[in-house]
Amino acid sequence: MEKSTLKLHEIYSLHVELNGLVNQQTGEVISKGLLGEKLKLSIKYWITELAKKVAEEREAVEKLKEEMIKKYGEEDENGGIGIPRLINIVKNEEGQITSADINPKFTEFETEFNALLQEEKSLEHKEFKLADLENIETEGVYTTFFKLVKPE
Repeated sequence: MEKSTLKLHEIYSLHVELNGLVNQQTGEVISKGLLGEKLKLSIKYWITELAKKVAEEREAVEKLKEEMIKKYGEEDENGGIGIPRLINIVKNEEGQITSADINPKFTEFETEFNALLQEEKSLEHKEFKLADLENIETEGVYTTFFKLVKPE
């Protein structure tokens, strides 16, 4: 097994590269992901195992993000908690914003969350060699995954 160290923001990118991305509002497939490519069964198995580990790490970061939102956020009239980016919003007759202030709590959240995303995490995975992937024809760009591939 191989060990690779990635920053947490790279874990997010790798999750999308492996699993793809769908626009939640329209259902449009933005990227089908590496697992959506035609792969040899053995490679698909090992990439699926990697995807599971990446999903666990992403979920852990999401839980921390939720805690930060509770820490800096405010409850709305529906019971949801959020952190508005802008406060003291003034609008004209057409409903356009004419002035607003950046919410200092949003800035604190953003600073703390961005610092978290710079933290590094070690992932254990099968060693991927370029030769193992040579039969894949793709238009996708898998920049973070390529960091885990050995040229030979």
